Amino acid sequence: MQSALYTGISGLNANMSNLSVIGNNISNVNTVGFKGSRVTFGDVLSQTLSGGSGTNQIGLGVVMSSIQKVFSQGAFESTGNALDLAVNGSGFYMVGDPTLGSRYYTRAGQFSTDKDGYITNPEGLRLQGYAANTTGVLQNTVTDLQLNTKTINPNPTGSAVLNANLDSNADITGFVFTSGTNDNARFSIDGGTTWLTASMVTDGGLSSGGGATGAETAAALKSALQAVAGNGDTYTVNFDDQTGLFSVTNDTGNAGTLVLDWGNGVSTSASLLGFSASSGSLAAGATNTGSAAAGAFDLDNAGDTSNFSVPVTVYDSLGNDHVATLYFRKDSLSATGNTWEWFGVVDGTDSTSGNTEIQAQGTVTFNTSGALYSESGVTYPTGGFNFTGGAAQNQAITFDFGTSITQGGTGLDATTQYGTASGVSILTQDGYSSGTLQRIGIDQDGIIRGIFSNGRDLTLGQVLLADFASPTNLASSGMNLYEETYDSGQPLIGTAGTSGMGLVQSSTLELSNVDLAREFVNMITAQRGFQASSKIITTTDELLAELVNLKR
Repeated sequence: MQSALYTGISGLNANMSNLSVIGNNISNVNTVGFKGSRVTFGDVLSQTLSGGSGTNQIGLGVVMSSIQKVFSQGAFESTGNALDLAVNGSGFYMVGDPTLGSRYYTRAGQFSTDKDGYITNPEGLRLQGYAANTTGVLQNTVTDLQLNTKTINPNPTGSAVLNANLDSNADITGFVFTSGTNDNARFSIDGGTTWLTASMVTDGGLSSGGGATGAETAAALKSALQAVAGNGDTYTVNFDDQTGLFSVTNDTGNAGTLVLDWGNGVSTSASLLGFSASSGSLAAGATNTGSAAAGAFDLDNAGDTSNFSVPVTVYDSLGNDHVATLYFRKDSLSATGNTWEWFGVVDGTDSTSGNTEIQAQGTVTFNTSGALYSESGVTYPTGGFNFTGGAAQNQAITFDFGTSITQGGTGLDATTQYGTASGVSILTQDGYSSGTLQRIGIDQDGIIRGIFSNGRDLTLGQVLLADFASPTNLASSGMNLYEETYDSGQPLIGTAGTSGMGLVQSSTLELSNVDLAREFVNMITAQRGFQASSKIITTTDELLAELVNLKR
């Protein structure tokens, strides 16, 4: 009979402990990252009656077996603060005590930075992970994470990638006849000598100091031939803008034979227009075509001697931006494809010399399918890019038009030469100016990125997670912190999203996983259990009283 009293007492104690755990859960319903607990009970065996059968055993009540942490996922709350972190899945944040050197583990991700730039929780413990060096390369040592990079140094442009389409129907340009510069073009017709000068241009519109394209020069040459002949004969002079060749025809029906001599000692007609020094005699209806006009890109007439241009913003060693204009000129036709020249021109306001200069140039060649076949290396007529403002001189900038991509077999992102209008599809370069830290962002894999005022981002560190073989056996240390125990096993440290680790969610907090409805139900059952156990004691007491009264 007395054992019944102790059975009731064990019920009181067990249910009171259960109420204490339930009360702790309910009181932490608003604690960020809190994980609720539950009580497990076990019965106590008192004695086995004769026979040894399992049906002849009497229990002595109940005992609290253990208090288990429930590490189920809590709900998420969006905060807008990048340093508020939640773990979506398994794992704990690692925080270290800078004074004692001890390490704790937590699911509460309310972090901020202290005066030294360390990422800390409200208790001043420092968040741990991989730090990054000044170039953004992560180091493989777990340490306290510190955000001490406030500025990013400028980076001079070293390479630029340009993918475009160059119109295959573009003219071969580049012939410019400039009065007072290259007008030493003299020819003889039937012994009469004349100069092809500005004063003889009636259709090309040449004026002193001006320029004329191939078509305009052809018109001027025709006018000059007519003026020199003076016999009523007519001549046709053409410039083929697809081949860059001049041709002279003694029209059908003319009375005389056209005899052209491009020599006369000082004349530049032969090289300028692509003819030999003596072109022989042309009967009526005959045509003489030059081999190749002396056309080229002319810096003073860039628009007339190029087919397409692209301005590219580049940066010098001080982070100053400059504009280098790339001019593309269709240079030659071939049965196996076409070749284009390109010229990197820097305006006088950006050039150290104060003059507009070609500071880089090269060629690109296409096959008959319009795909980029090859590109030459970059040559630097001035030794490199020389920008004003005190920056380093002879800056080398390579230009990639996509040959490496076409060699891979696709060519989808490489420069092409198709029969459509010229245009740019991709234009990037690796330079940038200096910048100051504006904000930070944290990826799902824990990478901390700094976003700077120059639009660049830099890796500042990486948050690591730790998991345990038996997280329920971690020791609670208060303030949402846990410590490793022998039964929990050693921490398994890794990056988020790998080896079963959860993901890091920035600007988010994990709320308590306590279910109030369930806790209230558990409270009722614990209360009823306590009341029932007390009834065992009062009932047993009444039985004892009756037993004592037997002596009366």
